[in-house]
Amino acid sequence: MFRSLSRFLLLYSLLLTLVAAPMAAKAQDAEALTGFQAGLALDKKSLDDIATQLATITDSGDEALKSLQDLRETVSKRRVDLAALLGSIIPARDKAKAALDAFPPQPKPVDPPEAKATTDARKAATELLAKLNDVAAETQKQISRADQLGNTIVVRPFNNALAKEQKSLDDVEAALTSFPADQEKASKTLDELRGAVDTAVTNLSALQAKVSPLLDQSKARLAQLGEPDPSESADIAETRATQNDLQQQLKDVIKRAGDQSSRAAGFSTSIIELQREQLTGRLLKSGSSPFSAEFWIPVLKNLPRAGELARNAFSDHSSYLVSKVNSTSIAIFLLTIAAGYAVTQFLRLRILRWRARLPRSKRASRRYVASLDAVLGIVHIMLGVPVGIAVTVLAFGFSGLLPERVLAEYGSNLIVASSIGFGLWALAQAVLAEGHAELRLLPLSDWAVRRIGRRMGWLAVALGLSILLNGIIEHLHADPSLSVARETISAVLYLAIIVSLLIRIRNAPPTVVDGRALPPDEDLTGLDILRPMGWLAVLVMAVCLAIGYSTLAVAAAIFPLLVLCVVAASYLLTTLVDSALTERLISDVDRRRAVASTIGVTSKQVTFGATLLSGVLRFLIIAFAVGSLGLPFGLYSTDMAPAIQRAYFGFKIGELTISPSSIISGVILFIVIWAVMRLIRGWLGNTLLPRTSLDSGVQNSIATIVGYLGFILAISAGLSEIGLSWQNIGIVAGGLSVGLGLGLQGIAGNFVSGLILLAERPIRVGDIIAAAGEEGYVRRISVRSTTLETYDRATLIIPNSTLITGSVKNWVYGNTWSRLRIALTVLYDSDIDAVKAAMLAAPEDDPRILPTPRPQVYMTSMDAGLEFELIVMVASMETQVAVKSDLLARIFKNFKAKGIRLQGQGAAAPPQRVILFEPELQAAMTAKLQGDKPEAEAPASEPAAKPSTPPAAAGS
Repeated sequence: MFRSLSRFLLLYSLLLTLVAAPMAAKAQDAEALTGFQAGLALDKKSLDDIATQLATITDSGDEALKSLQDLRETVSKRRVDLAALLGSIIPARDKAKAALDAFPPQPKPVDPPEAKATTDARKAATELLAKLNDVAAETQKQISRADQLGNTIVVRPFNNALAKEQKSLDDVEAALTSFPADQEKASKTLDELRGAVDTAVTNLSALQAKVSPLLDQSKARLAQLGEPDPSESADIAETRATQNDLQQQLKDVIKRAGDQSSRAAGFSTSIIELQREQLTGRLLKSGSSPFSAEFWIPVLKNLPRAGELARNAFSDHSSYLVSKVNSTSIAIFLLTIAAGYAVTQFLRLRILRWRARLPRSKRASRRYVASLDAVLGIVHIMLGVPVGIAVTVLAFGFSGLLPERVLAEYGSNLIVASSIGFGLWALAQAVLAEGHAELRLLPLSDWAVRRIGRRMGWLAVALGLSILLNGIIEHLHADPSLSVARETISAVLYLAIIVSLLIRIRNAPPTVVDGRALPPDEDLTGLDILRPMGWLAVLVMAVCLAIGYSTLAVAAAIFPLLVLCVVAASYLLTTLVDSALTERLISDVDRRRAVASTIGVTSKQVTFGATLLSGVLRFLIIAFAVGSLGLPFGLYSTDMAPAIQRAYFGFKIGELTISPSSIISGVILFIVIWAVMRLIRGWLGNTLLPRTSLDSGVQNSIATIVGYLGFILAISAGLSEIGLSWQNIGIVAGGLSVGLGLGLQGIAGNFVSGLILLAERPIRVGDIIAAAGEEGYVRRISVRSTTLETYDRATLIIPNSTLITGSVKNWVYGNTWSRLRIALTVLYDSDIDAVKAAMLAAPEDDPRILPTPRPQVYMTSMDAGLEFELIVMVASMETQVAVKSDLLARIFKNFKAKGIRLQGQGAAAPPQRVILFEPELQAAMTAKLQGDKPEAEAPASEPAAKPSTPPAAAGS
């Protein structure tokens, strides 16, 4: 019975296992699915919240950028979570699919039906797989949504900034359509609209400059991904889709920004035209003639009212001042005045000391001293009353004794009036140099300088008072007739001063040359051309005043005066710059050398840099002067600023952006990288490689190649900074291929040959070669040519193509050994063995001669004597000449010791020839010779030498 009970319990446990295992697995799958759905719901809700917050951000300020940065980080986290979730879903889905595939095929209608448990399990597996597929698809969709939100967050600041500028331009357009009728209000409105348009243009240019790098990065990333491939993974496809979407949004931003820039340019042109129309209208606005009573009646009528307005304004401001007076405000006011006075007086005293020392400078040129003294004089005058008035206005502002509106209206007007008046007087004093003829740059006499200077002072006072009265009348809102009267009185004063000057100069004393006074038609200088121009201005002013065009009359006086001031200031500054850099620096050898040693460059480089800097500064001065001449015509600095900014930050030519700023950055980057690579090359060539076992030729090749690689790297970095990719360079190179094939063929051939020489190394630095009819040492191998130093210390430049295409003898290509041959001719009666022994004894015990192969002596000929040749191997080609000299000396000593005579030594006959004659003639000649030179006259120690050449033959 116990055995039966045990069997029953075992069967029951097995049954429970078979039933509970599937149920547990099913519960686990359901729990995992629930977890996937819950995680997806949370991430989806987070993305919904992000989209809602993103819709509320419409600003491009710092707070908005911070909020966008936080949202971007949140999106990145949700994207990571979704990717991890998808990574968990895919294995579960694959497992569910495998479980479903494990079921037997469904029975056909003719087959017996399958068990209900199997059918229910199949249905559950199918539903589970379907739900997992839905969750995976929805997760992938949310991943794509997260990527799109990330792109939107990246582009949103640009879209917000673009919307802001578009709104600003919309306001400008609306303001232009509802233009105020009042001329004064219209002028202020146009100035405000002009500033708004210029700001929009600047912001749009900066926006495009910020978006372009992001677009380039997106393009580069898509280029790395390559073309779409059906077999690529889903991640790569998703990345490509995201980058395409981002690229499209960035292109849209750039396109819209360009459209708004064009729109702003149109508004700017319209505003400039309106301003010029207003200027023309003001200039050509006619009124009553000042010679008629109709002109003065409204002036006299409104003058008391203007005085009452002035008294009321003065009373109000005085009351405000009295109400603000306390110990604190008085202390701040006095401290500001004292500080300003102390600083200005310190600077004025320093300038006076500098000016006092200038004439005593013996090394400085006259132009430098005169121009510097003139500029310092202008600064000294401007640091007086104009700066004092500015400091006083600041003191009232810091202390709060006067309201800001009063300071902005009357204070600024007072500063402008004093600055213009004293500036004109200071410029006249600087150019005329009254009382200092040695510092005068213009060819004017003291008599003329005194008259011109006095009237320029009158003109400066009249101009300053006119500007001051104009500001007071404007701020008091007085009747316009007073402004017309102010213009008319100013024009009359200008006219009187100019006429007085022209008449007074006409009576100038004549110039005396060589004791003779020049007649008026010969006593003319380059400045006399100003006199007819002055009379022309007087004529225009008089006519305009007579017919009631007072504004045009003032303009006829002010514009020539502005031209003279701009020309004079430009002349002083250009003279100072040119004399300081060329005469003061370049001509002074000691100063130039000191600057060169301080900077660490050569004296020639200092000269070149100073000349270049002088040209650049003079160009900038002249450009600024030309721009200043447009002020009377309504051309302000704000007109030139956008154009200068666009020119500096770049303009597009097709897909290429030309930018002086990027060019400057590229040049700086090229110089920095090239300098670093030169330092690396120098360290390799002078420090590292000499301590290796490499020969000097290999060391030079490595250092040279590193130098060229550094140059290529610097060029690549510089061109990349400028914006020229290798693709653009390839296009340019393709266009220049014809030129390279024709005009630059030789240079290109030498370049390629230089690379071959450095790579194959048929010759190396230090080798002894024979090429182009010369022989010497290779001193340098560059890309274009090779430098050869001959034995007589001459330098020969050989094109590399000559060394590649021609024949070159390299004495030390394999090693430095050199075969040395010494040929000697001895007399026929010499002992052959003795000669050989004497010659072989010479190279013995000479360390410069290799023992293997052993020195050899060969008898090579018996023509003019016995010819022998000594052949030895010298260890170094450089010692060949010295070895040959020593061997010849030893051989000569050995020959002398053994009584061996060389051909031509002693009474030896010259080289012999055998000539055959007819028997009778030969006998007669023999008898003749024996009669002329008997055998007894020969030396006793040697037999008589027989003639080797018959006289008849010699004579013939």
